[in-house]
Amino acid sequence: MPIHALIPSRTLLIAVDPDGSWSLADDGTPGSADVDFRLEITDDGGSGCLLVCASLDGQLAADHWFATLGEAQAFAADAFGVEVPEWGG
Repeated sequence: MPIHALIPSRTLLIAVDPDGSWSLADDGTPGSADVDFRLEITDDGGSGCLLVCASLDGQLAADHWFATLGEAQAFAADAFGVEVPEWGG
């Protein structure tokens, strides 16, 4: 799928649950750690796009569907603190 926007490496503070699921964490969250992620917004092959978050070590990944590139970038700004100028194409 074509990549519309890319951040090759971004450090995020996360917490990993025993079942392998993960979420963003706050400073002081027990068991939290800084993990380097690749963030990309790709075409979904249809009418929208996917924001894909994958740890550089290949252990963690998640994706979110959005109707537009702008919606995906707005979510990334809110969830990860990534501002539009940071995205490369």
